[in-house]
Amino acid sequence: MAVEYKIKPNSLHDKFQKSHAKIQIFGGGFGNGKSAALCIKTLAIAKDYPKANILLARSTFPKLNDTLRVEFKKWCPKGWIKRDVNSGGQNIIELINGTTINFRYVAQQGKGNESSTSNLLSATYDLIVVDQVEDPEITYKDFLDLLGRMRGSAAYAGDDPTMPSSGPRMMLLACNPTRNWVYKKLVKPLQDLENGIKNPDLLVDEEGGPIIHLFEGSTYENEANLPEDFIKMQEAAYTGQMRDRYLLGKWGAFEGLVHPSYDPAVHMLDQDVIEDYYERLERDGFKPTLVEAYDHGLAQQACYLQGFVDQSGNVFWFRGLYEKEMLISDIAKEIKRFRKKTEQLSIHSLEFPRVLADPALFKRTAGKHVVGVTVAGLFRDEGIAFTKASNTIITGIAKVNSYLNIDTVARHPITLALGSPKMFFSNDLTFIDEEITDYFWKKDMDAEYTEAPVDRRDHAMNTIKYGLTNRPRIAQFIHRSDKLPNRLLRWSEFPDQKQTIDKRGHRHAA
Repeated sequence: MAVEYKIKPNSLHDKFQKSHAKIQIFGGGFGNGKSAALCIKTLAIAKDYPKANILLARSTFPKLNDTLRVEFKKWCPKGWIKRDVNSGGQNIIELINGTTINFRYVAQQGKGNESSTSNLLSATYDLIVVDQVEDPEITYKDFLDLLGRMRGSAAYAGDDPTMPSSGPRMMLLACNPTRNWVYKKLVKPLQDLENGIKNPDLLVDEEGGPIIHLFEGSTYENEANLPEDFIKMQEAAYTGQMRDRYLLGKWGAFEGLVHPSYDPAVHMLDQDVIEDYYERLERDGFKPTLVEAYDHGLAQQACYLQGFVDQSGNVFWFRGLYEKEMLISDIAKEIKRFRKKTEQLSIHSLEFPRVLADPALFKRTAGKHVVGVTVAGLFRDEGIAFTKASNTIITGIAKVNSYLNIDTVARHPITLALGSPKMFFSNDLTFIDEEITDYFWKKDMDAEYTEAPVDRRDHAMNTIKYGLTNRPRIAQFIHRSDKLPNRLLRWSEFPDQKQTIDKRGHRHAA
């Protein structure tokens, strides 16, 4: 039985299928039909442009073969296929009208110092399609490179006079709402345009109009093509901002973030990569500075983070605990276990510092009542020494942001690429990503953002602030000004005139 693609007139899917924009982005909630929409439109263009060369891409080979290729074959009529090859270095489907579908991955391949190349080759294409373009393996440079390969000239054989006579030289992209380059470089400039703001990143045609059209909608937009229980499962799984992002597909769910420069594709590193870097530092004669931080919780999560600082001041958080209702004795055992793992990486003998913690843990009060032993004292009895961290909220947030911001003149400590933040997290610490992308400023009665973050689910955020207590603020690079100081502009000579000097040392004509 053939699968059926249901499109309601004037719906999100209908508008996307009819668009002629050079770059078309289909975004929104999970299950809103992005991948299917890409494949259906690809097939329509493949039919109307015989002998076209079309690229269908994803970030990695497994994602390409296991998802996009399968999705395309699901919708492609079997009678259209002349040849299907997926072996011997070839991954293509050739249609009976001469159109070729090339399945490629974008992620760079290679090990060590070997040259790294993607699987895109150097071909030119009539149509370029990238699914899940927000995947961390895909960069803005990849997007620009793909634009440069959109130079095909297959002749149009359809019956729509508004379609390009050759090409059609279009790019179709699908993505979920994200905070990486897709939002910053492609989506936000369009939003700014709607608000009357001229963003220099906006891609425009010769007449100054945007060449990108954004189609976004919630999971509900694709209800006709989904199983009955799919939406109910999504509603049960996602609440709050996560529901706005993954079910409703709102890019605006990111407005008001406390740490807006955080990008998992930039700040999250593989655990093995961080551990390898730690070992390399020691082999090269550097002894990383260890740092530990803790935020206590009982009914809420207790959070412990262990990290290190390299010789350039970059901070790497690579071990951590995020659990609620744990006994202090059990938390102490976990901290000792994490320390043991780091000792096994180290060439030098290690001496762990006191754990930076909330000053409230040193108080002998619980609400209005005086208690006998402090939380810090209980940990001390378990062999874990605490020290008071700074808990100034706004100053701490500003410092965290200074470490997250991209310094355009700094080299990445691992890749050595120009432009890097000063703080990184292991991808094992998924709770950091979950908290930081849901950490917003409070709003007042007028719906304006205040200078106080929402006080919930912020234990990892507090722990990071504590951990930076003894770290310096990051200096900002200031471009030199060609303007002379005012004192030099006021200075002048009085030739052939006598001069007097007042009490302040200023010269005057006599």
